[in-house]
Amino acid sequence: MKVVYKGKDFEKVEKDILKAFNHVRAYFPVEISGITIRIYENRFLFDKRLKRETPEWLIANASEKEIDILSPLAIEKESNHQKIEFVQILKHEFTHLFLNKLAKGNIIPMWLNEGIASYVARQHKNDKVKLSLEKGFCRKIGTKKGWDSNINNFSYTISALFVSFLIKKYSLGKIKELITSLHKYYNYSDFKKVFLSVYGKDLSEVETMFINMLQ
Repeated sequence: MKVVYKGKDFEKVEKDILKAFNHVRAYFPVEISGITIRIYENRFLFDKRLKRETPEWLIANASEKEIDILSPLAIEKESNHQKIEFVQILKHEFTHLFLNKLAKGNIIPMWLNEGIASYVARQHKNDKVKLSLEKGFCRKIGTKKGWDSNINNFSYTISALFVSFLIKKYSLGKIKELITSLHKYYNYSDFKKVFLSVYGKDLSEVETMFINMLQ
C-alpha cells in the first residue's frame, strides 16, 4: 500500500490507515494489492485532483484501487466533519474498494454500496432523524442520478439502516451473495430478480418490513 502525504503527522496517519484497512479486510474474503492513498492538506488540492469543485460534506473519494482524502486537520478546517472521524471515513472508502473487488466490477446499486460502507464503518447507526419512507426507496436511490437528487433526504442514513436491517435479519453472508450475483449493468428490474433469487423474497416486501420496523 502506498501513502502519499507530506504532513508532519505522517506516522500517526499511516497507523490509522493500516487500522482502517485491517478492520475492513476482516469483513470480505478477497485480497486487494497496490492500493494508493493520497492525503490532502487542503480542499484546493483535493478538488484539483478530482477535477471538480466539491461540496463541504465531501471529504474522501474511492476509485479503482485509489483513495483520495483530506487530512485530519483539513477535515476539521474545511468540512462539517471532525478530525476524529478520519479513521471511520477511511473504513468507509476501503469498503468501496473491497465491494468493487467482490462484485468483480459489476454495478452495485448506490443505496447498497453506500449502505454497506456506512455499516462497516459504523456510521449513521446512532443518527436520530425522523425518516418518512415509502415503499420503493431502493429504486429511488439506486442510481447515481437518483442518489444525487436525494442526497439531502437522509440517503446515507436510510441506506445504512436498511443494510443493517438486512444483515441482522438475514446475515452478512446474504449481502455478500447478493454482491457476487450482480450484473455488469444496473437495472432495477434485473436487480429485483437477483434479490429474489438470493433472499427468496421480493424487494418491495422487504422494504415494507423495514418501514414497519422503523414505525
